Amino acid sequence: MPTNPIMQYKEQSINTMSRGEQLVTLLNEALKNLHYGSLMLKDKNYATAEKCTDKCKKIFSYLSSVLDWNYEITHDLYQLYYFFNQEIIKAEVKRDAAVLDELVPVVEQMRDTWEEAEKLSHMSK
Repeated sequence: MPTNPIMQYKEQSINTMSRGEQLVTLLNEALKNLHYGSLMLKDKNYATAEKCTDKCKKIFSYLSSVLDWNYEITHDLYQLYYFFNQEIIKAEVKRDAAVLDELVPVVEQMRDTWEEAEKLSHMSK
């Protein structure tokens, strides 16, 4: 079976990223889907909105599952990811784009913080 060169490239690029870069990439993907899901809810395109919110929930569930519990901040991160998923579920049930819109700045701030931490970690090497 022939392999898809685009998928090979994507897989290789992900495999060569640092953990911090992977985290930032996942948060960017979540943000993209929060934005698009919100637009779809506003357009009453509930099937597409649900695809977007499902992707977000999977990302935050994955991030929860890979947390390293040897750090004090882990519990707070777990609670934050849990909160994100609960809010996304609320947006789905109420079909309320505003709930997703309210998550965006919080996720953006988290992404920006991890992005800065990643840059600083490279500077110290």
